[in-house]
Amino acid sequence: MLKAATIGFGGIAQNAHVPSLVELEKKGVARLVAACDINPEQFSKKLEINLGGTEVTVENYNSYTDLEEMLAKEEIDIIIICLPTFLHAKYTIDMLNRGYNVLCEKPMARNFEDCKAMIKAAETSKGKLMIGQCLRFSDEYLFLKKAIDNNTFGKVKSALFHRLSEPPMWAWENWFMNHERSGGCLMDMHIHDLDIARFLFGEPKAVSCVTADIICGDDVAHSRLIYDDKAVMAIGDWSRKGLGFDYDYTIGFENATITGKWNKMTVCPRDGENFNPEINEDSMYKNELEYLIELINNGGKNEVNPPESSAETIRLVQTLKASADKGGEIVKL
Repeated sequence: MLKAATIGFGGIAQNAHVPSLVELEKKGVARLVAACDINPEQFSKKLEINLGGTEVTVENYNSYTDLEEMLAKEEIDIIIICLPTFLHAKYTIDMLNRGYNVLCEKPMARNFEDCKAMIKAAETSKGKLMIGQCLRFSDEYLFLKKAIDNNTFGKVKSALFHRLSEPPMWAWENWFMNHERSGGCLMDMHIHDLDIARFLFGEPKAVSCVTADIICGDDVAHSRLIYDDKAVMAIGDWSRKGLGFDYDYTIGFENATITGKWNKMTVCPRDGENFNPEINEDSMYKNELEYLIELINNGGKNEVNPPESSAETIRLVQTLKASADKGGEIVKL
């Protein structure tokens, strides 16, 4: 059983990675042995994020406020980086240089240059690097990927993604609301749909983006991804105070339209009756960590979300930002 530790014990650690490790411990795959956070209060309080909170707790781990102490005292196979975005590159590179396997939360880094430095560190490390672009491990989006790859409903003609939330105000020093640290909704929450669009459709040939500054900057993002043969739009908005979190998508194929939200999908054929595919509701966070563990234990190439692809998503975000700064001008990739 592999031993995991988190650096950072805030909302995403408590509500995504801890429950995943509880499930993986039951399967004899991995368990949480330690967590480090500069704020000792994090270990005694439950934090809710825009997805809500969790009742899952874990008690048989050691907590630290000093990273070097944790690394000196614990035997650790996997480090899970749950720090603010602007710290991802620094700590990921450090852990890779020490030989640890690293799962770093998304976004990969604050800029593409930092992403390249992370990949370079991974190339010389005995550990593996994976980025938490978790939608690639969701059964909903894997159903879409399989339908596209198998041409089940013909070619994709259009796609629309929404990801909407109230402002994420729960974090350390309210760092989400500091644009320099988070990049706003465009870099943080919106990146999920931008990454999954690349995963499903490949690289766009050009992009256009319009954003709105409400709280920290780029809090609303309307991104158009331009392909030769399909119309693709993604909308992100974390300015909706009091309205909670929601997401949905609509994919138009030649022979069907597929809609989905909250693990429920509806396939609407052009000819025939609507139906709801059976969706496995296993946690995408658990699935991504289990996939990394499989690579660690048995080797092989990361075919689902290699860090090089996560870096390209960061480059796409930067290109969209360049478009937004020019009033939505079309920018070629």
